[in-house]
Amino acid sequence: LDRVGGSVQDNAFRFGPETYLSPEGELGDFLNHSCESNAKVVKEGERLFIVAVCDIPADTEVTIDYATIIASDDIWEMACSCGSVHCRRRIVSYSLLPADVQEEYIKEGMIPQYIIDISLSESEVV
Repeated sequence: LDRVGGSVQDNAFRFGPETYLSPEGELGDFLNHSCESNAKVVKEGERLFIVAVCDIPADTEVTIDYATIIASDDIWEMACSCGSVHCRRRIVSYSLLPADVQEEYIKEGMIPQYIIDISLSESEVV
């Protein structure tokens, strides 16, 4: 991924331990972050899907929490100004989210298993 650089590197979705997918030219061009998201990323086979986690009214932006697709070994973060009352002000990896948010996201099935697995294996190394 470091070899690619630019917008592809900045916007890639984690797909597995060593794999990223570029959403460029696809749904990812229209998907933004919110700390109070209304959708999640689901991996089925060799594909990623965006799935609503609540009813999304017409003319409402579809958002995911980028932290749900950033594993503990990803070195990426950015300032957040999503406007949510629950805005955390910083988008970081799943493993750096507050414990209550991690637990809620796992309970709601919002963290792809590969992100959990990577985060667990990273914590065992430390």
